[in-house]
Amino acid sequence: MSHRLTRSRFLRTAGITTALLAADRAAAQSARDLETVDIKTFETSTIDGRQWDRPLPGGRTVDAVHRSVLLRFPGAGDAIALALRRGRVLAKAELVLDYENYEIIPDGYTCRDGLGRKVWTEDPPTWHVQAWPLRRPWTADPTTGPTFNASVNGHRYWTRYGATDPTRDRFDGLLEPRELSFQNREARFDITPLFATNVLAPSAGERLLMPERCGFLLRKLETYDTRYRERGNAYEWQMPIGGHGLTFAAARLVLTLRPITGTVAVTLPADRGLAQRTSDGSKPTAMLSPMPELAQRAQRTIEQGLAGRPAWQVERIRELQRVGGDNVSPWAEVTGPKGEESYRKRLAEMMAMPPRYWLGWDIADHLLIWHLFGNLLPDPVRDHMKNYWTAWLQPDLPTSAFVPPHSADAIDYWRRNKDWRGRASFFRDGYNYAVSTQNFNHTAAMGALLGGALIDSAHATGDGRHGLEHLPLRFWGFLDGSTQEMLDPYYLSITLSALKMFRDYGPQPIDRLMGRILVDRTLELLISVYHPSLRRFVAAAHRARIAGALAEQDGIFGALHTVSKAGTVNHLDKAHNAVEHGMPAWGYDFPPGRVAMQSLVTPWAPDWVSGPIDDKALPCEETSTDATRGAYKPPLWRRTFLGRWHGLASQDVRGGTIDIMGQWVRAARVATAPAERGLLTVRYVANTPDLATTQGGQVSQAGVTLCFQSRNRAIVFAKPNTNRDRFLAAAKDGVSSLATVIGLWNLSDRPTWEIHAGDRRLDTFPVKLEAGQRILIRDGVSYLAILPLPTSDLGRDAAIEIAPGIKGKSEPNSAEVGPALTVSLFNLRRPQPVAIRSLDMRAITTRTYNGFVLEMGDEAQHGSFEAFRRHIAATELKAEWNDGKRQLEVAYRSGGDLMEAGFSTEFGQSADSSYAIEGGQQERAIPYRRLNGNWPYLQAGIDRDSFWAQQGTTGRLEKAGAVLSTDPGRKAYLIADPGSGAVVGYNPLPDPQSFSLTARDGAVFEADGRVGLMRLEYRPWVREVEIDHTPKPDQTGLARTITISGLAEAPKVTLNGRTVAATATGKTFQVPLA
Repeated sequence: MSHRLTRSRFLRTAGITTALLAADRAAAQSARDLETVDIKTFETSTIDGRQWDRPLPGGRTVDAVHRSVLLRFPGAGDAIALALRRGRVLAKAELVLDYENYEIIPDGYTCRDGLGRKVWTEDPPTWHVQAWPLRRPWTADPTTGPTFNASVNGHRYWTRYGATDPTRDRFDGLLEPRELSFQNREARFDITPLFATNVLAPSAGERLLMPERCGFLLRKLETYDTRYRERGNAYEWQMPIGGHGLTFAAARLVLTLRPITGTVAVTLPADRGLAQRTSDGSKPTAMLSPMPELAQRAQRTIEQGLAGRPAWQVERIRELQRVGGDNVSPWAEVTGPKGEESYRKRLAEMMAMPPRYWLGWDIADHLLIWHLFGNLLPDPVRDHMKNYWTAWLQPDLPTSAFVPPHSADAIDYWRRNKDWRGRASFFRDGYNYAVSTQNFNHTAAMGALLGGALIDSAHATGDGRHGLEHLPLRFWGFLDGSTQEMLDPYYLSITLSALKMFRDYGPQPIDRLMGRILVDRTLELLISVYHPSLRRFVAAAHRARIAGALAEQDGIFGALHTVSKAGTVNHLDKAHNAVEHGMPAWGYDFPPGRVAMQSLVTPWAPDWVSGPIDDKALPCEETSTDATRGAYKPPLWRRTFLGRWHGLASQDVRGGTIDIMGQWVRAARVATAPAERGLLTVRYVANTPDLATTQGGQVSQAGVTLCFQSRNRAIVFAKPNTNRDRFLAAAKDGVSSLATVIGLWNLSDRPTWEIHAGDRRLDTFPVKLEAGQRILIRDGVSYLAILPLPTSDLGRDAAIEIAPGIKGKSEPNSAEVGPALTVSLFNLRRPQPVAIRSLDMRAITTRTYNGFVLEMGDEAQHGSFEAFRRHIAATELKAEWNDGKRQLEVAYRSGGDLMEAGFSTEFGQSADSSYAIEGGQQERAIPYRRLNGNWPYLQAGIDRDSFWAQQGTTGRLEKAGAVLSTDPGRKAYLIADPGSGAVVGYNPLPDPQSFSLTARDGAVFEADGRVGLMRLEYRPWVREVEIDHTPKPDQTGLARTITISGLAEAPKVTLNGRTVAATATGKTFQVPLA
């Protein structure tokens, strides 16, 4: 057959005269008969998800977040047809990309350069390219070239931005990803089926033109890379490499042809280039809504959130919103040119963050933006946020596929499988099924549950729900009468923010109720130790930084502020990054703005809670058990006493940063600045007494303090660590002093306090005192007495010294701060350090004792400082060392009370500083404690008791005239406001039990069977009952009705947020639970 048609006429006439590209199996040829044709002319254009309408002709770099490259081969149709015309059929067709390099630091993405550059450079990646055949023609052109929105800019738009619609923009699932790297320098895609079948088009001629007209969409596969996981580190600093580009040097089509007898005649479709330059009526899909409309949406979010709130509460929330400091509240401000500029900047910042980028505790901000201001986000930004959680949660994998992220398995999996996805995620298996730190467990559950709901992942939400119940609720919430982060203002704030996220955005009612119960309980813990005159929390802390005790106001302060009529924070006129005495005025990981935004969906607490915050009757006391992760049975004890103008708190055996805390005001009014308050802390110290410097809120201590507190009095015992290694870690190479050091913190420029040693007033410091010399302090309306106990003498030139304090560097900003004075009670003091080898370590670790009695008071209690002095003079202190028992036996009689305790110097102590002493050694460390001959703490089965709450397993809780009756052995919880009479009864765990609640006014609420997870709140002044009851799905045979008695009229009742009728039955009212 002869062909006289010109090349142009042959290729551009309509129709096909014979079959094209079909494999002629009958005419199979040997390998030596095959020939290869390379088509090396290619054209590219980049589309970028951050630049929706900008053509970017050229480019050979793809990433896995925003940058894709469109690749086509101009003239390829002609070249293929000419090859076939020579009597050839296609045996194989490949798209080949040649490797050039990869980006170590990508431009335009948030990247931790300092943490990643070295490993990214020294360990080159083995990334992959994905390729999709495109359905739409395009041409690289600076004006009409393709964009993220359009195949032909201004004329024809992708059905879905980014050419991502699988039915009209591209073909999905045809080509497998191929590695393109330093070790695999060619990525070869087998595209034979695209020509040999009708998958692209029914017409062979149209298929032939696809690489020329439409080409391919290229993108990197790896949104992160687990090869860069750091052993033992869960934070994944180096892993989020989705934005790092992968560059190909060249592209080509490689055709493998086989000769046949005869010829193949092909007629290609006519050129449709002109049609591509006309509009097809389509519209862009990546678009910003008009700014006025966005402003209205933002305004509605805030207004609807504040609707129905009392005016004072609205003002409290607005105050925190104005301080800001968070990443959420600015989304409410999109009005005017500056608002639009800020809005666009925030969108750009969000789009710059690659998937699986570790946000730390700001992860709550990320989720809050979605839930509160998601209607302000364009669809590409919403997709980007979903991709973030898809990368973290790996939703297609079941829980059983994962290993703990800090484990060796997390590293070894990649080494064995070279799978970039890995089998570890902070938000999946590890921290939802095993005890970690409190904030890890809370954050992991929040991410899995809420992030999983965001991407509709049953696996992830299942992990998060398991984590929420078993760790935040059962373990950290109700294992004992306190919680691990009580009271570290920084970390407890992170925890509280996470709990509010569960309460507001949990996908199922049971998730939200667990969150609500935990928010209630955390606020109760805080309110019980909050002093309204100090505007501080008076509580001991295992982990804390001194800034949190002196000045910093973290999110826990803000949460209380939103439900306090009087307010609980100062410095509302200061910026979120302001400092007070060099220390932050505001916390930064749960800043005021986020507190305000988390107030919008639901209040932090009912309105009546303002009473226990602002108007609590003083004095009052709080006592709670501390099992420390279940290590201590019987438990350790925490106690806080709040006097009119002062407070005292302690933990009996904890080894924390602040085991004993005294706080006070010097004027008889609410303190509005740190300089208006005083603070006392205690630590056993080797050498220089730096009481300010911490690392992560902790410090290596030379010794341990043991404490027995009753109201405003405490017997404080101290000794060097029993464990030699722990002692040496603090003492270093030599020891010049060993002492119990009392820090007296006073941030006034000119302290006006009076310091007395016996009858002598001390005005200049340092000053040395004799052993046993009593010290009294008057600081305005507040008073302190320090009564030293006998101390072991290991060689000293002074028994007691009061000296100016030494400044350290306070976290988080290394502010130089220190106590105004320190009172040091020495066991050892030498002019020059003594080498460790010269010390009798046995005597130091097992026979050395120290300590003092602390009693606080104020003008409201004693009337005057002189009366306080007379009171202290009348006290009796006896202390004897029992060498046979290695025990200091102390008795202190003050007023009508006799406190007695024994303190041992020899007990088990491991090298793990997380625990002050070994579990089981607490009764050896303090063999006895008595108050007027009786056990001074709570009865067995009661976990905590405060002026308005009680928790326990006794089956009967009583507080402020209210009684909650449940099953003995089951955990129960009761809150009762002594002022308003409001009462809340809880079955706080999803373990069915009986339930009967009696309020102070005689109203009774009784279930006709066992109840599941439940919260019942009764507000007597308005006869309102709020019931939340959400049993687990598999719990059956539970109570069907709550019977209400003791009320003359039917109350208004809501059940799980819905109004239900209370049906009169005789003198009672029935409320259905289903």
